[in-house]
Amino acid sequence: MPRHLPLLVLLAMLPALLSADSDRPAADLAGTVVDRSPMSLDLSPDRSLVATANHTSGTVSLVEIDSGRVLYEARCGRRPVDVAWWNARTLLVSLSQDDAVAVMSWQDGRLRLVRTIPVGDAPRGLAVVGSGTRESPRRGFVALSGDDAVAEFDVPAGRVTRRFPTGGQPGWLTPAPNGRWLIACANVPGEVWVHDIASGKKLSRRTIFDDGFNLGRPVILGDSERIILPTPINRSFPVNENNVQRGWVIDNRLTRMPLPTGEYWQQKQMNLDEHGAGCGDLNAVALSPDRKWLVGTCGGSHELVVLRFSELPWPSADPGDFLPEAMRDNSRLFRRVELGGRPLDPVFLDNNRVLVANYFEDSLQIVDAATARNLRVIKLGRAPKPTLVRQGEQIFHDADRSRDGWFSCSSCHPGGHTNGQTFDTLNDGNHDTYKLTPSLRGVTRTGPWTWHGWQQSLPASIRKSLHDTLSTESTPTDGDIRALIAYLGSLQHPVSPHLRADGQLDDAARRGKRLFETRAGCTDCHAGKDYTTAATYKVGLESPRLFYPEFNPPSLRGLHAKRRFLHDGRARSLEEVLGKHHRPEKLTGKPLSKSQLDDLIAYLRSI
Repeated sequence: MPRHLPLLVLLAMLPALLSADSDRPAADLAGTVVDRSPMSLDLSPDRSLVATANHTSGTVSLVEIDSGRVLYEARCGRRPVDVAWWNARTLLVSLSQDDAVAVMSWQDGRLRLVRTIPVGDAPRGLAVVGSGTRESPRRGFVALSGDDAVAEFDVPAGRVTRRFPTGGQPGWLTPAPNGRWLIACANVPGEVWVHDIASGKKLSRRTIFDDGFNLGRPVILGDSERIILPTPINRSFPVNENNVQRGWVIDNRLTRMPLPTGEYWQQKQMNLDEHGAGCGDLNAVALSPDRKWLVGTCGGSHELVVLRFSELPWPSADPGDFLPEAMRDNSRLFRRVELGGRPLDPVFLDNNRVLVANYFEDSLQIVDAATARNLRVIKLGRAPKPTLVRQGEQIFHDADRSRDGWFSCSSCHPGGHTNGQTFDTLNDGNHDTYKLTPSLRGVTRTGPWTWHGWQQSLPASIRKSLHDTLSTESTPTDGDIRALIAYLGSLQHPVSPHLRADGQLDDAARRGKRLFETRAGCTDCHAGKDYTTAATYKVGLESPRLFYPEFNPPSLRGLHAKRRFLHDGRARSLEEVLGKHHRPEKLTGKPLSKSQLDDLIAYLRSI
């Protein structure tokens, strides 16, 4: 009788399985018909080749820039996010769903997977530091979004050597040109962390003022004295059509701050949104070698913004609601280049030409910053006819669906998850009742919807969000709603990193499971495979300002991937939830000791 390994065991073994197969010749996948979705790119040391991390297909494409020819495409692992050249023959790729970094070899006209290095939960941005000499050894670093840390890893040895703590859910990493500092962009809350590379010591931790979130890939000036990064800003006004038009809901700004340390007041911000034309989902910036041009990709509004860097009029105080007046209708200082799709990662090829990875176009685009013209499109391969899920993904990331293009669904739900921000969407029958943006993972299974559970129809809830929250100027079609539901149905919770390697609960979590089902009384509200129920309850968090007096229990799946909790985000940890605001004995459970509380939290982090 055949024996089958459980799915979680197979997932846990995946990096080892990939490494075991690494000696076999890798198939060239450049001719396959598939959605690739390039998310990031990196130029080879001699700048003749570019590698792309293809998020949907789980591959890396290697392209010769001059000819525009795709030389090879090879599988690397699940959901790659970033790619970086280790040397002229070796590539590193962060695999967000494999909790690993792939090491790939480019040799004899073939790209192949050599090994995968387990690094930690949800790896994202990569950084390579050093020239590879004895005086300057080469080092690899990766941001671990799930661990709130940065890991240093030894590529030849295939193991992690150090870890630095950061703020919540770090995304992009950037080394300073001086080779001494490593800068990590955390997202919940929006913070910039600077570490000394040699010692690992934290040099500074600075919050982006006015509630920055979804921090984009930054650029550091050549003197290593300043960093510039894309920073969407939560303006904290109620979400309605008038406030969207005024730029009072979400702004798309650049933030400049000194390195390696600096005071809060030394931050400078510049708004890039124009009246009637927002720069939705500002994602990444790049600076030309001669420091003449600064460009930024706007994935939601499908464009590249081009700024004359040396003449930028940075506001001395509050950046206001729109682009600085001196830049308005001034094509010398500010231009917008329509690219279509979802442009994400830019890099300069020379002083004028910018190479851009475009996620939905499955392509690379070359733009002339001096003339603001799209010079060339390099297709990474053939794409299939968009499925309903792909159509929904495109709508979800389309800021043109919002009033004046300020933001998209993805702005508040990056990757279908949560940006950890609170907004007053006026969805609960009152104003000034700010709610934490919920994760949308598993949302198609967890009705009713909204924090108060008043919405019984998912299609109606989506239609209302498009009409009211995004203040869309076009009526969503039934096809739009079906596509969005299909995309939302594809969003699943990641496997918890707190499970054992065999996919089972550890001893503490097993004890916590028993408490969850008995003494703590959690299953009265959080039952079934999604740990929720369709009813609403009074839980002691009610307010006279709330039109709806009860709450629908949110699913408890994926709690390990959240950094704020409860309907208004008041709690920053599960310890705070269960020890202060949501104590079992105040609901349907009994008092827990400190050790019991620790066991219960261990279980909650494992489901």
